[in-house]
Amino acid sequence: MKRVMLIGSPGSGKSTMSRELAEILKLDLYHLDNLFWSPGWVMASREKQIEITKELIKQDKWIIDGNYNGTIDLRLERADFVVFFDLPRRVCMYRIFKRMIQYRGQRRPDLNAGTERFSWEFIKYVWDFRKSKQPGVYKHLRNYPTKTVVIIRTRREADEFLKQIRRDKHHYKVG
Repeated sequence: MKRVMLIGSPGSGKSTMSRELAEILKLDLYHLDNLFWSPGWVMASREKQIEITKELIKQDKWIIDGNYNGTIDLRLERADFVVFFDLPRRVCMYRIFKRMIQYRGQRRPDLNAGTERFSWEFIKYVWDFRKSKQPGVYKHLRNYPTKTVVIIRTRREADEFLKQIRRDKHHYKVG
C-alpha cells in the first residue's frame, strides 16, 4: 500500500480513517477538501483541481481523501489501493450533523474553507449521494479491475479493516 485513495459520501468516515491509515502506514495524507477549497468557501476551478491532483499523484507514496468526480480517474490510475465507503444514508446524515455541531464556529482540521457551516445544498448532496453519486463511483471502479478495492459498508467493517492493517502493518508499511 503506497498510494491509497479513500472515497465515499461526506460523513462516511473517510477523513477519520485516512488519518489513522496515514499514521499506521507512515504515508503523507492529502485531504482534497482542504486543497480544493480556499478560505471563504471558494472552490478551485476544475482546471486547478486537475493541476493539484496531477502534482499529488506524481509522488511515489500518498493517501488522498476525497471524492471530486472530475479527478477520480487521475487518482484511480495511480492508486494501488482504494477504500470506498458505501455506508447507509442515515449514518452519513447523523455524522454530518454531529460534525456541524462539534465544529460550529470552528475550522475542521481537514477543511481549509473556513468555519463549519450549515448548508441545505450540502445536506441534499449527502442525502442524495447513494442515488446520484454512488452508481458513478462503482462505474469508475469497474474501469480499473486490477485495483485492490475495499468496500466499507458498516462501522464494524471499518474497525475490522483498521484492525487488520494494524495487525499486518509490516505487510503494508512503506514509510
